[in-house]
Amino acid sequence: MPRPSPVRILGTGAYRPARVVTSPELDTAHGRAPGETLARSGVAERRWVDAGETSSMMAAAAVDRALAAAGLAPGDLDAVIVSAVAPEQPMPTTAVLVLDALGVDGGRCDAFDVNASCVGFLTGLRIAQDGLDAGRWDRVAVVATEIASKGLDHRHTEASALFGDGAGAAVLGRTAAGEGSAVLASRSAVWPEAAQACRIEAGGTRWNPMTPPDHPGAYLFQMDGAALLRQVARHLPGFLRDLEQRSGLDLAAVDVVVPHQASAVGLRYLRSFVPGEAVVDVLADHGNQVSASLPSALDHAIRSGRLERGATVLLLGTGAGLTLAATALRY
Repeated sequence: MPRPSPVRILGTGAYRPARVVTSPELDTAHGRAPGETLARSGVAERRWVDAGETSSMMAAAAVDRALAAAGLAPGDLDAVIVSAVAPEQPMPTTAVLVLDALGVDGGRCDAFDVNASCVGFLTGLRIAQDGLDAGRWDRVAVVATEIASKGLDHRHTEASALFGDGAGAAVLGRTAAGEGSAVLASRSAVWPEAAQACRIEAGGTRWNPMTPPDHPGAYLFQMDGAALLRQVARHLPGFLRDLEQRSGLDLAAVDVVVPHQASAVGLRYLRSFVPGEAVVDVLADHGNQVSASLPSALDHAIRSGRLERGATVLLLGTGAGLTLAATALRY
């Protein structure tokens, strides 16, 4: 069994865009029957970006709030890791733009992006943990920032109804003597046979303005939620059993479970493996914020007092691929 890693979440923060979009508004805008959007998604309202709100702006705001919670300043950071499925622009990285927005002096801080679909925040956490364990960094900000609203095909209610925008961040450091915080185990795994269940086909090097696709909808998000859930049902039980063995944590007794807010169906399915009352569920008023879902839910759990120091917590995500990722820790 791996030894716990002496890494501590020092502070968290989140940013939610200004514009509130309700499900009745989407019913009216897209010619759906009254109540259809809510019934199909379980999302009553979500936030979408308005003029002036960008991926880097949201990320910087979330990091600022995480730093304030930790009693730190931007200049205290040694690295900033940004998760985003769709970057603000191809180059420079969104992380570079976030450093600029934070006002961090050049040359003293690492900064780079990761893209691991909806589990990007957990991927960033694992990289941060490795860097802290190795002594490469002392304080790291991991932030996920997503603008899903600009890639939705509103002809398809399943995806159109589900997604929201936002950013969530955590600042990590080493656990000091006398503190009980630790990462107990981390794990990720990919099953590429589900690669077509969630996809955006155009916008990269295959299809783009120079080599356009046959239909403009290729630039928009496409999903088959039922196909993805079938793959989750096939692989999640064994994945969780392995995580229990690695961490020594009994998932039936875990204090708090912070999942990616994948869907109402997905959250119901998760409750068959962990105590239902332990699950942090903010889907109804956040929507699925892609990789920003999990850190936003984590920040909500901490600021609401639901997650307290010393508690055990499972961070669990599912993403395109199929990708599964989890981190078990003592907060």
